[in-house]
Amino acid sequence: MSERLVVRLGSEANHVIDWLVWSSSEQEIIASGQLNHAEQLSQLHEKAGGRPIITLLPASDVLLTQVEVPGKLTKQLQQALPYMIEEELATDVDNLHFSVLNCSQGVAHLAVVEKSKMDTWLDWLEAAQLKCRQVLPDVLALPANDAAWSAMQMGDDWLIKQGEYSGFSCDQSLLPFLLERWLTATDSEDEPKPKASASEEASDETATEAGPQVIYSYTPLPQDVPGDWQLQPPELPMQLMAQGALTSSLNLLTGEYQPQKEYSKNWLLWKKVGIAAAACLVLGVLSTVLSLQQLKQENEQLKQQIKQVYVSLFPNEQNIRDARIKAQLKRHLAKLENQTQGADLLGMLAKIQPAFKQIPSFKPVSLKYEAKNAELRLQIKADTYADFEKFQSLLDASLEVKQGAMSNQGNKVTGTLTIRGQG
Repeated sequence: MSERLVVRLGSEANHVIDWLVWSSSEQEIIASGQLNHAEQLSQLHEKAGGRPIITLLPASDVLLTQVEVPGKLTKQLQQALPYMIEEELATDVDNLHFSVLNCSQGVAHLAVVEKSKMDTWLDWLEAAQLKCRQVLPDVLALPANDAAWSAMQMGDDWLIKQGEYSGFSCDQSLLPFLLERWLTATDSEDEPKPKASASEEASDETATEAGPQVIYSYTPLPQDVPGDWQLQPPELPMQLMAQGALTSSLNLLTGEYQPQKEYSKNWLLWKKVGIAAAACLVLGVLSTVLSLQQLKQENEQLKQQIKQVYVSLFPNEQNIRDARIKAQLKRHLAKLENQTQGADLLGMLAKIQPAFKQIPSFKPVSLKYEAKNAELRLQIKADTYADFEKFQSLLDASLEVKQGAMSNQGNKVTGTLTIRGQG
């Protein structure tokens, strides 16, 4: 499936939760929005619709660090890694979850998060019936740039990605201070520089010799902060992170948090099927002890009752055969369903047509109707953003409108609208 639901959780239940459905085949946003509380995650169950789910965790709650390892990363050595960085940690090792992001050239890159936090986030998803099989820090979903860092502002926080497996998040007010510590080479023992990876140390040397560290920003540049900041073509933050997450193989669901294997789930499914089959077999054996004559009589009575009901529903139909009643009834039901769906679509188009007439520049580019939810999705091209607001104000009061992402294309504005009946 080329579509993914990407959800960015907050540190606390009352923090804003961003979400986006991205189609990698069409390279477009299917739907996006925000939730105000973790209890509202259940609203995304319908949006998921069987799509794979990727969850982004706030980097402020995840420590990205590294440790030198002697030789190959064996199972025994992996179990010892937490104790090799124990002095860097403010929490007891037994209360932390460790994931190895990568191990090469004698360096293991780790992601560390409190187990209580992981349990809370996964409980939110489980309560909302959202089955997620990939979890990673939001900062590692930013684009990777050779010698440059990547940066993006989300609300009051800045995400800074320094390397493929390193980065940090901080409040906007702390950004100048933290960047000064990262980017300024100092020999002072009172203010040691935070530990950096080999690639980051190389970047620091380059920054010292060739100039300030280059930082690509995908949101408006901050003021009065160190570094050579360069503004990149703007994109929606969640779209940018969704594209990065889809290409990432990183996953914090390791160890005790590793998702249940598919064969285990299939075994549970077939176990239920086996129980149901056994129950059917018992019922079948019991039914054979009944009198064949009695069954035959009841069968004939039932056929007559079905025929009477059919004749009452379709009195004008001729040549009714007992053997074909079931097939004929299915055909009538299919015809009725198609007529109902067509009527719903035509009715909705009739309600929105007057609004289009009043805004000549408001042109539909594509139209998609989902009969299951009686939902009409339109991709629109207009002259201004105001046209979208005016169009919504002109619509029939019985229609519910949800506006999706909008963007400029030349001198035109394109966007998506989802329209459905309030009933």
